[in-house]
Amino acid sequence: MCIKKCFIVLVFILGSKNFFYAHPLYDCKKIEKETFPYPVRFQKTPLRFSKLNVGILLQRYYYNTFHSKNLSAGASFLIGYHQELVIDGITNKNFFSIGIEYLRQSFSFNSYYFTQDTFRLYNGQMDYVYNVRINECAIPILYKHNFSRENNDVQGIYFSVGYVYRILLESSLSVSYQGLEQDRKNIRPSFKIGVLNQYANSYVHFSLGFQKNNPQGKMKMYIELFGRYGFSPFLIKTSFTASNLYFGNYFVGVSVGIKWRR
Repeated sequence: MCIKKCFIVLVFILGSKNFFYAHPLYDCKKIEKETFPYPVRFQKTPLRFSKLNVGILLQRYYYNTFHSKNLSAGASFLIGYHQELVIDGITNKNFFSIGIEYLRQSFSFNSYYFTQDTFRLYNGQMDYVYNVRINECAIPILYKHNFSRENNDVQGIYFSVGYVYRILLESSLSVSYQGLEQDRKNIRPSFKIGVLNQYANSYVHFSLGFQKNNPQGKMKMYIELFGRYGFSPFLIKTSFTASNLYFGNYFVGVSVGIKWRR
């Protein structure tokens, strides 16, 4: 009889314990629903993304008008690949990225042309047309802030700022006079002020973009408007060019790309 009474008391205590625990569990779910109005997805938030983009550029130049004139910008574009890391895994709004880009720019101008037996006289008669195609490699290091949760919102607006290390590669130059080509050669421009070496310097970067997200899938798409300003002009120097032929550039561009999680 005593054992039976003890058993009944034990059942009552355990039942009371489960009864009292049921309410806090319900309250937690209710609070979770009220605090997070968006659907909670029980999946691992990715911390690293890959990005691939292409862009067209509108270049602007400043240059030495004593040794060149009538500069006209040509077609310019870039192709890039980036790795993007999530800084805050909870809100999923802040990112750090590093990448590599190939950038191609072209422009033409009038200047002097000196042969080996020509006296270098700068008399203002810049009748020769130069066509230049510059190849460069860029390494952007950027901070990005998204104004919405990228891992939950269907779309969002973001901005990014940062530093871009640029390296001038082997490029090409041609000279013509009254439509007849006089010379053509490969060149490698150098900067007036180099960073680590004479072929490297930097841009400052700013961009504003719109991104279409797919919270349930891996792929995202984006389009952005961006601008860069080069800190140092670069020099074009050959045996037949003027002695101080430098060009500085800055540009705005439109880029489209895809982004996928790793």
